[in-house]
Amino acid sequence: MNSAIFVNSRRVTSSWEIDFWDSRAYLPMPESGSLLDYSLDNGLSVICREPNKVWDLSYDNGESLKIDVRYEALMDGFDIHDAAMDPRAKNSAGDLSGSAAYAGHFDMTGKITGEVTLNGVTHKVDSMSTMDHSWGVREEKQLGTMTWLQAHFNHDLAIHSMFAFDPTIGPDQEVIAEITHGYVMDHGKGIGLKEGTATIRRRGMYAETIDLHLTDAEDRVWELTGEAQTQFPCQFWPGSMAFMVLPKWTMGDLTAYGTSTDFLDLYHYTKLYN
Repeated sequence: MNSAIFVNSRRVTSSWEIDFWDSRAYLPMPESGSLLDYSLDNGLSVICREPNKVWDLSYDNGESLKIDVRYEALMDGFDIHDAAMDPRAKNSAGDLSGSAAYAGHFDMTGKITGEVTLNGVTHKVDSMSTMDHSWGVREEKQLGTMTWLQAHFNHDLAIHSMFAFDPTIGPDQEVIAEITHGYVMDHGKGIGLKEGTATIRRRGMYAETIDLHLTDAEDRVWELTGEAQTQFPCQFWPGSMAFMVLPKWTMGDLTAYGTSTDFLDLYHYTKLYN
């Protein structure tokens, strides 16, 4: 199994500068074979209390990081391949969401509560997160691109969307990314996004500002802007490198937080820098 535990609270340009990093590519599966209650050799434990609704997550490296949180879904899973949910389910864009890794994919926004202890300091957690639930074969070489982002306003409102972008656009440039999938979580219901763009202005390869213009299946238009508060290079998978930022989002008088991550394969960088 692949497991990546990251903690970052600042702007850095090297992975070893973040608060905590424990990335393992080949951890053995739990002997039981069950994903309802398992522990891995890196100190991560997961218990599913209610299928596709409630999970308890814990992690302890025995030294500098201890996590004890609960994820509770605020909506049903959103299946990007189900046309009844996603108006873009038949979209055939060559981004990562069209790859085999996302064959059994759904997204779901929820709340996170508990505590995290980092370097001896305990932080109470009362936040939100959007989970990526993928069941498919993930190739080491992934030539599609993806911007994966979310803006969590409150327990009744969140926006999650995925975009494809041109991998030949390099540092300090503006990127116009086209939506591939996404939803607005409105009072517990996931309403699919049918159209949208993300205008990304980069500092280096990191998104500095992001302007979203989105239209949902009910023809409502959503416009919001994000300004990066943190940044770091995040390697979720051996053959790729992602640039993650945590924007502060504004939409009218509403404020939200939620990460934005641009995924590229290492293959793309050899072309960008040569």
